[in-house]
Amino acid sequence: MDLSGYNNNLEQWFIERAQSEFPDGVDYVANYRSVVSKLKDIHLQVNAGADFTDETTLTRHDASHIARVIYQISKLLSYEKATISCYEAFHLLIAVQIHDIKNSEGREDHENNAIEIFNDLNINGLIDNRLLKNIGYIASCHAGSYMREDKKEKDKIGYLLPIFMYKDKFQIRPQFLAALLRLADEYADETGRAMAYLLKIDKVKKSSIIHQKHALSLRDVAIKPDAGIVEFDYYLTKEDAIVKFPKYLKNVDSWEDKYLLDEIFERTVKSHYETIYCMRFLRPYITISKLNVSIEVEKGNILDKSPIPPYELVEKGYPNENYDIIDLCGDSLRKNGGYWSGENLKNYLTGEK
Repeated sequence: MDLSGYNNNLEQWFIERAQSEFPDGVDYVANYRSVVSKLKDIHLQVNAGADFTDETTLTRHDASHIARVIYQISKLLSYEKATISCYEAFHLLIAVQIHDIKNSEGREDHENNAIEIFNDLNINGLIDNRLLKNIGYIASCHAGSYMREDKKEKDKIGYLLPIFMYKDKFQIRPQFLAALLRLADEYADETGRAMAYLLKIDKVKKSSIIHQKHALSLRDVAIKPDAGIVEFDYYLTKEDAIVKFPKYLKNVDSWEDKYLLDEIFERTVKSHYETIYCMRFLRPYITISKLNVSIEVEKGNILDKSPIPPYELVEKGYPNENYDIIDLCGDSLRKNGGYWSGENLKNYLTGEK
């Protein structure tokens, strides 16, 4: 899809659509503008609400995050075979605007409660109830799970959404739209999302430190349209590489101390599996077959090379979410008969054996 005439931005392309391109003679562009305007002040308050409710310090969940998700969606849609109708774009862009907004009341089930914001603000009339319900399902599939036959089911897109909905030229693809949102959100972390000043003055809640440090270290996630590659570019300071940070393990209700390098390994493996999952719904229009990860470590000397070799994550063996970084990339991360880890990096940087 060629968005070059619209600053390579789906939202800008959408805003220039004519009313005649939508069904029912409804001015969906005006309605979208109204929703964005009504939500503007709420987005500014999401972090404060989440921090109060969960005693956490979230990375930015404001308009800058919304813009980053739209940017990554636009990159995904820049694949030559990818396309989206203006009616689909309305569903998707509204879902983007609301997908994280209920973090203001806590992270638990925030994805499932997104459309409640329309009741809260008394703006239900801006969007038809049927459309709003479908948008809510698209937004809800960006995270979490749901109860299916008394078990938690993670495949929300596959079970909750149809492949197609509506008819004729106004048909939409809910699974495709939800996968776009979910994957773009996965690729939306970056340095600018971290609360860098709060980290500097030690005002980040214990449970959020390692998540903030991860965002701070992630310089960019670059989608390469039509190449089938996404590049993750990290930079680790020596100060952050040689200490452990606390991490809360929700599934066992306990804490562990973890090196940032090990968190990066874990997070890139998660991104790998999220990519594989979303490809079910995005192919054949969008295909990503490889994540390339580079981790630069702060140099003591300008001539020093980063000790951590780059690695790539590709589909390998029989699908198994229990694979870790060594299972997937062990050949690239070998070190003196073992493998690179946070502990090994700390010893390398401090001169310890």
